Amino acid sequence: MAAVALLLSQSWLPSLAQDALSPRMQIGISIMPAIVAANKRLADNDTQALPVYIVYQNNRHLAEQLRPGLEKIGKIRTYTLQVESISLTDLLASDPVPSSAIFIAEPINDDLGDLLDFVQQQRVLLFSPFEGDVERGVATGFRVTDKVLPMVNMTSLKLSNIQLKAFFLRVAVKHEQE
Repeated sequence: MAAVALLLSQSWLPSLAQDALSPRMQIGISIMPAIVAANKRLADNDTQALPVYIVYQNNRHLAEQLRPGLEKIGKIRTYTLQVESISLTDLLASDPVPSSAIFIAEPINDDLGDLLDFVQQQRVLLFSPFEGDVERGVATGFRVTDKVLPMVNMTSLKLSNIQLKAFFLRVAVKHEQE
């Protein structure tokens, strides 16, 4: 829990490039590292690098605006972040490292099913800052009420064979698909 608070406090300060980003994007940038750090699969990663893909469908500029916010985090646990903006089409044609993570930079409507199938097959952690995406099958996101809470889709996590640490799941809002 302390690690989550530390990551949130360190990454909340937006850079100048992020000032134009919506509050949900800024919150997403600040909370995603805590979710990635809770991924038990990181222990299986034998490299020092941790790829993080910022996926966009049409708006590369927005993805590039998000990049500095994730890059300034620098490391998650002992892994150096390698942040890359990538189109959804290019991502779906790639072969990412299983312990990597994907940040959705813009709403993906018609192709969300393709992305969900891809991350489940590749065992990649998918995060969206957009309201309703966790309920639609995205593995992780957040909910804003009187406070910001991480949100996880338990069904998507199981299908992707991703296990999050128990301390993280205790504080997260859990969604089960039927």
